[in-house]
Amino acid sequence: MTNAPRPTRFAGESWRTASAMHARVVGAVIMRDLQTRFGAGYFGFLLGLLMPLGHLGIVITVSTLIQHASPIGTDRPIFLMTGVLPFIIWLYSHRQIMTTLSYNRPLLFFPGVDIFDLFLSRIVIELLNSTIIVIVVISAMTIVGYDVHAYKWPDFIYGLILAWALGLGTGLFFGSLTSIMPLAIMFGLILGPLMWATSGIFFLPDGLPESLQKILYFNPLSHVVDGVRLSYFSEYSSDFFNSTFLYIFIVSAIAVSLALTAAIRRVA
Repeated sequence: MTNAPRPTRFAGESWRTASAMHARVVGAVIMRDLQTRFGAGYFGFLLGLLMPLGHLGIVITVSTLIQHASPIGTDRPIFLMTGVLPFIIWLYSHRQIMTTLSYNRPLLFFPGVDIFDLFLSRIVIELLNSTIIVIVVISAMTIVGYDVHAYKWPDFIYGLILAWALGLGTGLFFGSLTSIMPLAIMFGLILGPLMWATSGIFFLPDGLPESLQKILYFNPLSHVVDGVRLSYFSEYSSDFFNSTFLYIFIVSAIAVSLALTAAIRRVA
């Protein structure tokens, strides 16, 4: 494990001074991450925005060629959007937060830079990135000609926030675990395809046999997707969705990850 210096708080240093220092560090790391990810020009930024549309476009195109009917509503692209959008938000947040230390560990050699600063900068970026993704996807669907109108908009947005929070929890967990077990990042990457196939993007959990529902029940993203669809389609009802399980999972994942990160910080 890398013996990286940690910021030292002096006896006369106030919390206000320390907070200002960390805020400057987080701001600097955010600017570095943005430039590294998107480049100095606008092309990289635009490419980053088009990738979610590419995911959704491929899914809609393949589904159209197969010509499967939508389990809810009349437009299958809308049905797919309510599944793909929360998945993309979770995946991008999970993947980027998970690789925080892998990409930015050399920054810990600079005085005043802390592990929490690196994670916080990624968290802020992914919150902004998720917000932009939602705006771009919904705007693109509307421009193409689909009637994007959620039954309960506040609950719909809240469901997407839960997708981001879940990505925060799983990303922090695998990202912090990577410091003591490098292979953890491989398991974190494998989680993406598993979630893609088992989160109800292409189907409704209520329509599956009870034995499969019991297995999918322990996939938190399947509850996020089902909750998003409950808020979007007025005619949809579900016995599968369990908000209590989802909240407990997200809070537990974040709490365990923060404790693990704090332990790593002390021995790093």
